[in-house]
Amino acid sequence: MVKSGDLSIRLYELLRDDAKTRTITDVRLGRAYIAVRLDDGRLGLSGFPTHGAGLPAPPSLPHDDGCPGLSDVPAAEPSGEGAIFPLSTTLIGASTAASLEWLTEKCAPLKKALALATANALIRQDHCDMTGDPFDLFHLAPEDKVAMVGRFTPLVGRVEDKGASLTVLEKDGAKGLVLSKRERLTILRRCTVAIITATALLYEDLEDILNDLGAPRHVALLGPSTPMLPDLFADTPVTHLGGVRITDAAQILPIVAAGGGTRAMRPYLEMTNLFLRK
Repeated sequence: MVKSGDLSIRLYELLRDDAKTRTITDVRLGRAYIAVRLDDGRLGLSGFPTHGAGLPAPPSLPHDDGCPGLSDVPAAEPSGEGAIFPLSTTLIGASTAASLEWLTEKCAPLKKALALATANALIRQDHCDMTGDPFDLFHLAPEDKVAMVGRFTPLVGRVEDKGASLTVLEKDGAKGLVLSKRERLTILRRCTVAIITATALLYEDLEDILNDLGAPRHVALLGPSTPMLPDLFADTPVTHLGGVRITDAAQILPIVAAGGGTRAMRPYLEMTNLFLRK
């Protein structure tokens, strides 16, 4: 069992030495994703937090290529004891160590998103077990009960076509069920397959979700935000990591800044899958 926030702290500890050797050369905040590029050209992504970030979607201000960048976004208005995300100085040219450390902060999903994008840029995917669409790896059958934590719209119809029952758990009622912890526990305890968005890391509730699972045969953490590090999830029920490898960072950056999502980025990334042996 892992405690709330443990996985983010563990991710920081796994990458902090590498972070000391790299600097940030570009950051883009879009309506769907955040992108961080390092001085060695590597690019990392994180979903843009839509709940509890304390900021609206970033404005369309000019960057050097006509797209909004981090240095163009004004500082957040103070809230509570201080600014939620002060951006009085740019991160461009700064060491990745400072932004990576935001993984350890509590109740700061926007900072954690930037840190997660930084982490994903630092991770070197030296191998993967399979490239391409992860759906067939679920081996769904009509008797399966699928819990989808975070709505993966392209997968919903495909799950239903297999005859499996599907419950979509969401923070946004327009996308799925917003349930009490007790109701959510019932769904997670009974599911045979769990498909979980990696952006749950931003809200410190991924650990609770994993702890609440019963004995599903397949637990997949999916999406471009997924940190592709098997060691990070060694003592969790996760059996499958489905993330991405960026193949053309220069094309991804303006798409992110313009508010594009996974579909728009797909020609410039490769879907990768790792299986965790338990």
